[in-house]
Amino acid sequence: MMRGVPTVWGDEVGERLPGGNVHGAWRVGDTVRRTTGPWSPAVHALLKHLEQSGLPCVPRFLGHDGLGREVLTYLPGRVVDLDTEELSDGQLIEVVAWTRGLHAALQDFDHPGPWRFPGPEGPIMLGHNDIAPYNVCFDGDRLAGVFDWDLAGPTTPLLELGHIAWTGVPLFRETPDDVVLDRLRLIAAAYGGVRPRQVLEACLERTQLAIDGIEAAVAAGDAGMINLAETTGEPEPTRLRRAALLRRVPHLLALLDAGV
Repeated sequence: MMRGVPTVWGDEVGERLPGGNVHGAWRVGDTVRRTTGPWSPAVHALLKHLEQSGLPCVPRFLGHDGLGREVLTYLPGRVVDLDTEELSDGQLIEVVAWTRGLHAALQDFDHPGPWRFPGPEGPIMLGHNDIAPYNVCFDGDRLAGVFDWDLAGPTTPLLELGHIAWTGVPLFRETPDDVVLDRLRLIAAAYGGVRPRQVLEACLERTQLAIDGIEAAVAAGDAGMINLAETTGEPEPTRLRRAALLRRVPHLLALLDAGV
């Protein structure tokens, strides 16, 4: 296959991969097939830019198949099950360090979209927007892949880190204070140039953006987000978990300020 030449792959449906409450994905050999949307050309341009940058752990966009789905390279590795596990410290450091590399690689990339996730007011860059344990895979503690780029689009570095904290600390459940403080500090140190309190505060902003974004997408008829709402009840679970975190934030900030 020649680079730069559009390729139409076959029409084999493939094996349905686990997970995926929005659209889902199918594996065919060493490729993954996924449903596209109006945002897909912008995402494909971003993936091509990252391929040229040499950033590891990113799927390559290969073209479309006979069923109209995008074709991406398959990224082998183990996905951490958030229902029963948490990221190790080593895995969390790997994810954050990779995120720093992602942001560096995208400094010279811009695209008008459209993007599926509208992002915040005053975005300063493009990013993944959904870096979380369910969208990454590992070989031991080593990061092996980052997938599901459909929400890529406008963001800020702190919002990316806030989302990592939401699922990676994790802040979406009642994680003990000492663990929260240690992991927020770990995230800030692994990324560099940010403070743990900024990551915590960004988590609140990012989760509100998620709530607003899901509601807007459902109202606009986004089939994937409608499926997410129907199968998981979102955004209500995120709203309730965010409210629980919000009640803890003053205490957590006081502990951070006290250097506990």
